[in-house]
Formats: sequence, C-alpha cells, structure tokens
Amino acid sequence: MDKRLQKEKNLKIILWFFVKLNLLLIPFYSILYFDLKYEPLQILFAFLVGGFFQILGFEVERYDFILYLGKEKFPVEISFDCIGWKSAYSLLALVLASTGKWRDKLNFLAKWVPIMFLVNFVRVIFAIIIGFWFGFDLSIFIHDYVLQPTMIVIVLLVWLIFISSVSRC
Repeated sequence: MDKRLQKEKNLKIILWFFVKLNLLLIPFYSILYFDLKYEPLQILFAFLVGGFFQILGFEVERYDFILYLGKEKFPVEISFDCIGWKSAYSLLALVLASTGKWRDKLNFLAKWVPIMFLVNFVRVIFAIIIGFWFGFDLSIFIHDYVLQPTMIVIVLLVWLIFISSVSRC
C-alpha cells in the first residue's frame, strides 16, 4: 500500500475515533449542562471518606454529604464531582471509542474503572488532609491546580496503556 493510501486510512481511523468519542461524551456533557447529581452516591462516598478518616483517628461528624473533621469541625463538602465520575467516564469513553475488540475493551474497563475510583478516593483524602493541616486556601489550590490536572494525566496514561495493549495484539 502506498503512503498516500495508508495516510488516508489512518485519517479515517482517527476521524472515526473522534466521532465515536464525541457521541459517547453526549451523556457526560448533558450531566454537566443540566447540573445533574445523584445524592445517594455523594452520601455513600462521604460515608466512605468519613470512615477512612475515623480509621486514621480523626473525629468525624457527617451530615449527608458534608463532613466535619477534628475538634475544630473543619467542613468538607463532598460534591457530586468528588466521587470521580468524570475520570471514570472519560476513561470509559476513550477506551470504547478506540479500536480493538469489545471483549478486550470490557475486560480492560472492568479492571481500570475501579482503579480510577480508588485513585480518585486517594485524591480526595489527600486534598482534605492538606486542607485540614495547612488551611482551606491551600487545599483549594492543591485541588484545582495539582490534583485535577494529575487526574487528567492519569486518565490519559491509563488510556495509553490500553492503546499499547491493543497495538501489541
């Protein structure tokens, strides 16, 4: 096959990837646009985070999805975005839009989506500890300018793991 035909084939594959990715992201953007939330997940996640802090020896009071830590009652709101749905959904969309067998995609997602939720859990714990120890302002900075971009990089790296596993087959 000459270079021009190979280039056209590659461009079609890339175009088809972006078409699928954008279609898969319609629910993602709908959730953002309509500000949809599922409070039971927030409450469950707050329960898990609060339980973890109790294991670490913190005093924790929880009211729905708001935690109060320590004697000073440091307030932490567990928003819907805190549960990590954006990272997990982004990985899901990237993998499903990629080339490869459905079985491989589903096996990969079955392993990595829970890992993404675990990584996100660690991210939330870290942000809260920074806020508790060093103040709310630093916590916001670390959350917005360090931890959120780090999650984006992690999602992309995990997707690259998938891409490299598919290309080896």
